[in-house]
Amino acid sequence: MLLFNWKKIYEKAEGSSNNVIEILHMLHKKKIPYNKYDPLYKYMGESFSGDSFLLAPDALLDYAFKYDSKEVAVYIALASRRRLADYIAFNKKTLSVRHAPQLINLINQNRLLFIEDGQIHFIYEEAHRRK
Repeated sequence: MLLFNWKKIYEKAEGSSNNVIEILHMLHKKKIPYNKYDPLYKYMGESFSGDSFLLAPDALLDYAFKYDSKEVAVYIALASRRRLADYIAFNKKTLSVRHAPQLINLINQNRLLFIEDGQIHFIYEEAHRRK
């Protein structure tokens, strides 16, 4: 499980989906920059800790190259809307569609997400796959 602060990551990434993925990869793999010219250097010393979470960051980040960076960033953004307390108490991995009603078309076009029974499911965090 990877805990992070989505708002801070989004601000530091300046809205770039590639930078969002780069920051999460740095956090998860505990990467450090090679030198001051490394793109990761500008994120060093920043604390991105928070209560947003990804359950399977390995799978998502390792296979991110297969997807458009926007799809991965939307996946992360929607995952950040879930409540950590609901996962801890009830093992709830989904997000209600009511939390993102304006994004339904974007979700339906995203290969990493699907909607079932009014819940947004995250492909890399579900035991079952989209049929």
